[in-house]
Amino acid sequence: MIRDMSSIPLHANQISSSLPDATAAVLTVDVRNAVGSTNDVVRELADSQSCHGLVVMAEEQTAGRGRRGRSWHSPAGANLYCSLGWRFELGPERLSGLSLAVGAMLAEAITEMYDIHLQLKWPNDLYHGERKLGGVLIEMLGEADGGRQVVVGVGLNVDMPAVPTEAIQRPWTDLCKAVGRPIDRNPLAAGVLDQLAKGLHQINRDGMSDWLGRWRQRDLLKGRSVVVDGVPPVTGKAAGIDETGALIVETEHGRSAVSGGEASLLSIGGPA
Repeated sequence: MIRDMSSIPLHANQISSSLPDATAAVLTVDVRNAVGSTNDVVRELADSQSCHGLVVMAEEQTAGRGRRGRSWHSPAGANLYCSLGWRFELGPERLSGLSLAVGAMLAEAITEMYDIHLQLKWPNDLYHGERKLGGVLIEMLGEADGGRQVVVGVGLNVDMPAVPTEAIQRPWTDLCKAVGRPIDRNPLAAGVLDQLAKGLHQINRDGMSDWLGRWRQRDLLKGRSVVVDGVPPVTGKAAGIDETGALIVETEHGRSAVSGGEASLLSIGGPA
């Protein structure tokens, strides 16, 4: 059930008809009432067909997840839960940093539509005003027809209800608060999908470099003290990302490039 009946439901036909013709020709949009996870739906469909261009959105996720198996709080009718299947000609080594590139695509689309400034927290989070607004979950599937299928999962807080602190353990915000007015999720979905389709096509053609450069312009962590979990954890000052999307950390022993893990700020405030 949608939490607030004044909220406009997602409509596949409305979203599709709002897309430019070139994008609409590539994407097939499917909106469902409730699923365990939109990523899971796309992945299951990919077992029997190509998932390229297949979009699954849901009003509610009952088993939404983020990186490293964490749960993603997914109340009904409040946010945008979306997964897009895409086929790349590139090998997996050239897709390193894809979650960062997708984050940059989302930030640019939202900035263009709503004129707000978003920052990106390595490796896959969108932030507004030091609070998490959304995240990206990339799942690599097997090879198909000489290419590699990928599921691009996106979660954006649009009009989040108040939630217990144990449900979301980090500061968060949503688009309605950031923009200062109600948000119709249908044009939001269309704008996001159009940017993703164009951006992923560009990566297939030209590689990751351009989008990693755009990510750098919104780097939330650069110049700030961080710790990246791991064995052992890496502590130091964040110094941007390399050409593969790995986080560069200046430690007391020199520079370290970290390709996996979760980065946390050790101090609040702007860069030192």
